[in-house]
Amino acid sequence: MIAKLLAYHNGKYTAVSTWRNGTLSGRRVFPADAEGIAGFAAHLGAHPGTPLHFLVDVIEEDFRLDTVPHLLGRSRAALVNRKLGQVFRTEIYRHSEFQGRDSEGRRDDRLLLSALSNEEGLKPWLDAALEKKTPIAGVYSVPLLSQPLAVKLGLAGERHLLLVTRQEVGTSGMEGLPANSQSGSLRQSYFQDGLLKFSRLTYAAAADLSGLAAMVNEESAKIQQYLNNTRLLPRDEALHIHFLGTGEELDVLEGECDGGPLRRFELRDLADAAAALGLPPAPDHPAAEALFLQFLARHRIPNHYASPRETRYWRLDRTALAMKSSGIALVIFGGASAALNIAHGLTHLGRAGETEQQAIRIEARTQAIRAAFPTLPIPPDALKQTVELANHLSSRSWTPEPLMNQVSQALASQPHIRLERLQWALSADPNLKLGSEEAAAPQPEGESAPPPAPGGGLYEVALMEGEVSPFVSYRHALEQVEALAAKLKANPGLEAVPVTLPIETDPKAELKGSVDEEGKAASATFSLRLTRRIESP
Repeated sequence: MIAKLLAYHNGKYTAVSTWRNGTLSGRRVFPADAEGIAGFAAHLGAHPGTPLHFLVDVIEEDFRLDTVPHLLGRSRAALVNRKLGQVFRTEIYRHSEFQGRDSEGRRDDRLLLSALSNEEGLKPWLDAALEKKTPIAGVYSVPLLSQPLAVKLGLAGERHLLLVTRQEVGTSGMEGLPANSQSGSLRQSYFQDGLLKFSRLTYAAAADLSGLAAMVNEESAKIQQYLNNTRLLPRDEALHIHFLGTGEELDVLEGECDGGPLRRFELRDLADAAAALGLPPAPDHPAAEALFLQFLARHRIPNHYASPRETRYWRLDRTALAMKSSGIALVIFGGASAALNIAHGLTHLGRAGETEQQAIRIEARTQAIRAAFPTLPIPPDALKQTVELANHLSSRSWTPEPLMNQVSQALASQPHIRLERLQWALSADPNLKLGSEEAAAPQPEGESAPPPAPGGGLYEVALMEGEVSPFVSYRHALEQVEALAAKLKANPGLEAVPVTLPIETDPKAELKGSVDEEGKAASATFSLRLTRRIESP
């Protein structure tokens, strides 16, 4: 299958070659007339869907150097398009290239603007390709293509370079025309620091090579004078002229090109240049034409002049190719993922089988161990329930130790109080009566037992009985008991309510007391009720 179609158009004819497996071949030439354009369309129709790269090498190509303010994004694109419209008002095939910024002032952007002015000579060929729905990759210019070519040939380091090639523009190869109707043109492209500034195409006056040396000398002198006048080339700097030609052309020029110290000539064989670029020979093509076509086919060069209308089939082709490639990639990825998942599934299935066999062996061993155990006095289920109940009771156990510690701390601060008895119990009723509490006197007004907790709960209840010793007075005894109760209440959640006091302070209560044989009080006894709710563990 042909990978590309490469067309070379010079205004007098269009030559179409095929590019397959890195080889240029099958050159066919079509003259610039109605019959030639029809033959060109038929040739494209024989290769449907094959991309076409259209290379133009005509005299009607203008170049201008200009500057624009430095902008970015869409603003810059709009400004450049407006500048192209101002410089080339009527041309539709226009192109711009950014060539750096000014080193001084406001540092404007430097632009190379170019256009093809012979629309009538180019458009019929492209319209014929569109009628055949040929994907036009782009319309390319030989001078613009010379810039990356000069870089690949190692010429970008020259400060002032004039690249010269002889282009054959004869009609050799056209059906019905003589084979010797051959002439040539001189393509001269000027580069400054590797950047194209302008290019000029001059037709030869003679059909043979007899006047080639004189023409090269004359045209290079004109170019030098033009560069001096436009100040692109200072008058004291040399112009490096690099001529690419066939061996026959170089033989004619050898010893005939001498421009003095300000025009330095270098002759280079096109075959050597092609070999340096890794391009194979194309014997059925003119050497210069083959070099540019092969370089275009080998490298991805951006479109120069083709309009979006002319490249629409190319874009559709690229979109379809991208979608196809994405689909293939998805299928490959899906297949690889499925294969990986299947492999993982088989691995896990094997491991599951091993685990199942291991579980069977463990169960058999467990049954064997159980069979060797002695008979238990109670069933295993009852033993299990007993252990669970014991664990539950153990987790909910409560001892009087925390309350005892708090009582001890309170008594340590009250040396006049002696503890006689302490009763302690756990109950769901916070008002549980202990010991002699039922026969005790009613609680003083304003004091009350702690109310039951909402939703129920468990309480620790204690009755603390003691006396104040030594007895000093009832007032002193009452103060000691009240201080003890306050000390106990200071503990979080603990309630201390007097049940009996050394002397009743309620006006309604009956005043009671006892004295010894000498008329002194015999004792000052009291009792305190302690209550605290137990938080669930």
